[in-house]
Amino acid sequence: MSTPSIETMSRWEKMKHGLLHETKKFLIATGYFTIWFYAIGLYNQSQMLHFGVDGADSMFSITVALIKAAFVGKFLITVEMILPIKVHKAKPIFWALIGHSLIYVVLVMILHANALGIEGYLLHGKPFLEGVLEFGHAKPKNLIMIAFIYWLIIVHYLTYFTVQKAVGEKEFKDIFLGK
Repeated sequence: MSTPSIETMSRWEKMKHGLLHETKKFLIATGYFTIWFYAIGLYNQSQMLHFGVDGADSMFSITVALIKAAFVGKFLITVEMILPIKVHKAKPIFWALIGHSLIYVVLVMILHANALGIEGYLLHGKPFLEGVLEFGHAKPKNLIMIAFIYWLIIVHYLTYFTVQKAVGEKEFKDIFLGK
């Protein structure tokens, strides 16, 4: 049985279809970002151990990575709804991907800095701005490196969903996973 086209669906079917689509997208995004954030956490732990600082256990790290990934995933999906990448069959998606990925990186950097400010305030009793300034140790070189890592993460995420949008969900699934 094939799925009816979006034009022939009732309002309820459209809402159900949209909710299912956004839920799948959220789960994919959360899984993708969890892997990245956990890998970054493991790298940070290895660096701390290298310098003789005992880091947090990996169970804590995966939990933090999952929470952060869910938050960032939902945030990016919301931004995509507000500022979608326009896909035209006759135009390359490269420049749109670059532009949107840079906008998303700036937004994620702001989100991350605010999270550090809130964490510093709520967990450590520091002023909000002091927590924000801990992001990248307030050094431009560190912030550029963090932004580049975030960009590498985000550009692949955007490429996946933009190509899927360009060729169609079923065709993309067939190409990506096989029939």
